[in-house]
Amino acid sequence: MTNKLPLSSLAGVLTWALVFIITLSLLPPTTEMQHWLGVISLFLLYGAAFIALTFDYFRCPPHSPAGKSLLVLQLVAALALLVLLPQSHFEYLAILTIIWAAVLPFALSQRNAIALTLVVVILWFSIASYQKHHSLWITALLYGAFHLFAVLVQSTAKSEQTAKEELAAKHQQLQATQQLLQAASRQSERTRIARNLHDLVGHHLTALTIQLQVAGHITEGEAKLQVDKCHQLAKLLLADVREAVSTMRQYADVSLLDAIQPLVALLPEQLKVRLQIPADIMLNDLQQAQHLLCIVQEAISNCLKHSGATELQITAAVTDGELQLSMVDNGKLAANWRPGNGIKGMQERLAECGGVLQVDSTQQAMHLSLRLPYMESDNA
Repeated sequence: MTNKLPLSSLAGVLTWALVFIITLSLLPPTTEMQHWLGVISLFLLYGAAFIALTFDYFRCPPHSPAGKSLLVLQLVAALALLVLLPQSHFEYLAILTIIWAAVLPFALSQRNAIALTLVVVILWFSIASYQKHHSLWITALLYGAFHLFAVLVQSTAKSEQTAKEELAAKHQQLQATQQLLQAASRQSERTRIARNLHDLVGHHLTALTIQLQVAGHITEGEAKLQVDKCHQLAKLLLADVREAVSTMRQYADVSLLDAIQPLVALLPEQLKVRLQIPADIMLNDLQQAQHLLCIVQEAISNCLKHSGATELQITAAVTDGELQLSMVDNGKLAANWRPGNGIKGMQERLAECGGVLQVDSTQQAMHLSLRLPYMESDNA
């Protein structure tokens, strides 16, 4: 869980600390040292698991395998405290499972989180009823309502967080697309000017050069010297025009590096993107550039949503007339991971460009390899 609600995480830590302190103050002075150490150890274990799950510094999102293990550890610590401490003085310990339930929506779907919470509430108060030897159904209903309230509130927070992340991703894609459109507009205008210079000015200069050359043959004396000078100047001007046309066409293309940089400029701090893309790789085809942008955006989204990666490396190279793009993260995919609509969308986009996509999840890390024809710039 990326820490989009730091105040809620801080409130959870403060509530845990308050329950911890009150519990220690209520323990009878005659309590054995071993019992004291057990209670303190369980509280510290619970608190450490909660902090690791809810603070970005520790980078252990609840939906990851490690995060789910911490959730189980947190619940086991709370249940152990329930068994260890008498219910006659510590009825409030169910607050610990409320804190735990507030993290569940970031690890499970809302339906599964609610179902698991109800199971835990029933288990908790069944143990408590057994300890007190009478039914606690009213208390169970009240605390159960608090548990469901915590789950629903955090589900709403998660939905808002997801919507903000999707909006940020769309904004980045829009910026990148806008840059592409601006580059395409500049490319179109430069190409038009270059074509006009080549076809019109170049044609007239060529005709002028020929006429001056003819004039040099039919004149003599001082007039011939002046005509020859004009002929040389016309030839130099024609060469300058041709060089200007070539330069304008050369810088009319879109750089792959410039196209991708806006996509990674505003990413959350939890994901570091390293670009190893030569600046001289140009995208002469606007449709190909648009498809590549969407593919890179989808790969970044997969890192944030599914793998829990903290680093993504994007490498590009041109070999044997092919553009090769590699994207590797350091995340951990689920053991039963299967390609979804995002991967299929990448394959469809590449197929339109005549390219192929290879997906490798060796060691549970995502590795995407793209190959597509590289169209050289037309500088003629």
